[in-house]
Amino acid sequence: MADTRELPVFAYIDDVKQLQELRAYLNKHEKVKLDAVGPKETASNLVEICSSLHLLPTWSQDVDLVLNSISSLIVVVPGEKCEPVVEAFINNVSPKFYKGTGWGSHAGIAVRVLSNLYKGYSNFHTVQEKIFKALVDVCAESRLIGELDCALETLQDKFNTWQTPVEGRREILRAVHRALLADHRADQAARGFQIMTALLGTYTEKDAASAREDAMECVRTAVVDPKSFSFDHLERLSAVKALKQSDPLMFTALELFISGTLKDYQAFVAKNPKFVTDHLKVDEEILLKKIRLLTLMSLAEEKNEISLDELAKQLDILADENLEEFVIDAIQVNAISGKINEMTRTLVVSSYQHRRFGTEQWVLLEKRLKVLIANLKQTHNNVHDVNQKIEAL
Repeated sequence: MADTRELPVFAYIDDVKQLQELRAYLNKHEKVKLDAVGPKETASNLVEICSSLHLLPTWSQDVDLVLNSISSLIVVVPGEKCEPVVEAFINNVSPKFYKGTGWGSHAGIAVRVLSNLYKGYSNFHTVQEKIFKALVDVCAESRLIGELDCALETLQDKFNTWQTPVEGRREILRAVHRALLADHRADQAARGFQIMTALLGTYTEKDAASAREDAMECVRTAVVDPKSFSFDHLERLSAVKALKQSDPLMFTALELFISGTLKDYQAFVAKNPKFVTDHLKVDEEILLKKIRLLTLMSLAEEKNEISLDELAKQLDILADENLEEFVIDAIQVNAISGKINEMTRTLVVSSYQHRRFGTEQWVLLEKRLKVLIANLKQTHNNVHDVNQKIEAL
């Protein structure tokens, strides 16, 4: 049975009596035809009861109480018999039947109950993995994925503990990605991009061709994420490389956001007018802003002082007020750091994100770190000399 130390207990009456009361309650629905007593074996009895739970949200005001009562019975089922019971439970307490957003919704109730079951089966890896998959799905429906620890490091640890095969890992990563995107928050979108990158990392050159849909979704997620500006690492993934043959347009779009400019983007859209809405599935204004940010970053790489007139021309933004607003947005999302000099009518850039991070950037980073270390050593020596002088007084 499950580890009941990890689970709250919701009923204190005899198990047989509790099963009978649950059957009597569910039989109040006209479509439920459960035997009043049911099988003697608790596991078989619960499987029958769980088969009716998909109807519960349509009529009951006590969904929370009923599900908690059933979960308190599930955890006393012996380990070798609990798997079919858990499967029956999660199949009928799924987003297909339990809808709504937030903790007060039916889906929110399902999240709470499944979270309790998940904790209770820490010693039964196969069962816990099944519950986690179901939990991710109801979190997506209720938009509560932020309440579930889906950090990539946590997922990798779980996969190792559960000994999840490669295809099983991919299935869970896809589900987590869908849930993060369904949350409609920018920070979740960024996490979704990380999850998809990890998913593509599970493919090798041997099976890269079968990853077309995953690769396309990863590229799409990266391109539309408002806070992601570096995508060259995707080019090194076998699954993405395969897009060059299987979906040349998507691969071209990726290359465009890796190193292209606003003019390149405008030419691409003019040639493929439906690509943004049909394939990237995003408002074109969002991509237009992003490619302008990327173009600004490229200009900053070339020189740290940019004429506002040149900037307006390169970004196709004419009004000074709109240009200043754009620069402020660029600074807020950390695309660049800098300020506008009104006297010289220039943008002075103090730092910027690199669109590509290759050997040249690593060498530059090494040089800067060496300078920083040297400065710290010099500061330490100066402080030491000052302390010695003070002690000598």
